[in-house]
Amino acid sequence: MAVSSRLTLTGVAGKVRQDHLHDKNELAQAADQIKDPKVRAEAAASLGVSEEFLTHALTPANVGLLPNPDGFARSKGSCGDHIEVYLNIRDDQIKDIRFMPEGCVHTIACGSALTSLAKGRALEEAAKVDAKRVEEELGGLPREHKHCAVLAAAALRSALRDYHKKRNEPWKKLYGDR
Repeated sequence: MAVSSRLTLTGVAGKVRQDHLHDKNELAQAADQIKDPKVRAEAAASLGVSEEFLTHALTPANVGLLPNPDGFARSKGSCGDHIEVYLNIRDDQIKDIRFMPEGCVHTIACGSALTSLAKGRALEEAAKVDAKRVEEELGGLPREHKHCAVLAAAALRSALRDYHKKRNEPWKKLYGDR
């Protein structure tokens, strides 16, 4: 690996540690570099986070919007971060799930981990995904960011409630909530 790549990832690692990773070019470079297992291990060790956390933070899964979702929720955390969760459900199973984060790198990682845990699961099983399970998927979270896992899990629960409400009142989907 070139020295310049290491320096770039080291700089990005410092910004991740400080929640200051906002430059899209730096994020793209870091995401590309993080694919190398050796680089990922070194970066995770230098940050004091797991490789799983770093992967979810720099290359989040299932980011984006779903048109006409079957379930939707926007949850706000105690820190002011937001997560929107969109569900596509067929035969009582989450066929697709997406999230849109607005917040720190820990919120992004938690949203990614949440969607990875819930996608393809039966509704009953997905409803059991809680903050502890999200945190486990990430290999742990610092104490000051555990609320990010709580935020992600709360958004999923709210989106599932929204789906059940719509299913029980299908006319509202056609005519709007009047």
